Amino acid sequence: MREVTLGQVLEALERVGIQRGDGLLVHSAIQFFGRPQGGIGLYLNALNTALGLPVQGTLAVPAFNFGFARGQTYDPTNTPSEGMGVFPEYIRQQPEAMRTRHPMQSLAVIGAGAAELSKLDTASAFDPGSPFERLVELDFKLLLLGADIQAASIVHYSEQRAAVPYRYWKSFQGEIVTSQTDGTQRSELRTYRMFVRDLELDAHLDFHPIQHALQRRGQWSTTNLNYGTVAVCRLQDFVLAADALLAADPWALVENRTVAAQRYQEKLS
Repeated sequence: MREVTLGQVLEALERVGIQRGDGLLVHSAIQFFGRPQGGIGLYLNALNTALGLPVQGTLAVPAFNFGFARGQTYDPTNTPSEGMGVFPEYIRQQPEAMRTRHPMQSLAVIGAGAAELSKLDTASAFDPGSPFERLVELDFKLLLLGADIQAASIVHYSEQRAAVPYRYWKSFQGEIVTSQTDGTQRSELRTYRMFVRDLELDAHLDFHPIQHALQRRGQWSTTNLNYGTVAVCRLQDFVLAADALLAADPWALVENRTVAAQRYQEKLS
């Protein structure tokens, strides 16, 4: 297996246009790059340097965990991320990281915007006023660090806005551990919601039409790093492309749209 150096990662970030002071939403699959010299911290060191963290720039990673939906208590400090890969969990555990409040679809954030984002609390992680919407407003970039566009969670923001037919609203109630002003913690019963997939429709999602639209407009930058790819676009451009596709066809991001749409109509009848 090839080795990955700090210099290689910094060069890749520069090639795709990452600059000091940028805000980044990072989805990662760093196993495709090879073995990092000195361990996984190499990638955080590279991003610290490229963005100017912690004084300049902001780094956000998905720290999702759906245990709350299964009746588990959510503790923002101690509940690990699940299914997001090793890098988001590494970021979540950093002493300077702050976590947004949604118990199922949270972000772990480091840098200049961490305090602001961690205070935002909405019923859905993609509601108006949510941390994800704020990333768009602040002109964050999406950085796919070895990951495919299929990993891009910001697509749920557009799906929710378009009220896509292959999802529906579901509420979840459970215990949340909250920190008090006196430094103590207590557990509160809270209700949150998600725009979940209708599994009966068996919709196979494919976000590559968004990538193709961005590529046609020259809004998608990419470079290779060993066995993997580094790609970047602006979140605002991503959302505009996804919104346009879903406005023209609410099934635009469903690969088996004919079958899924037929099942949807059968459920309505």
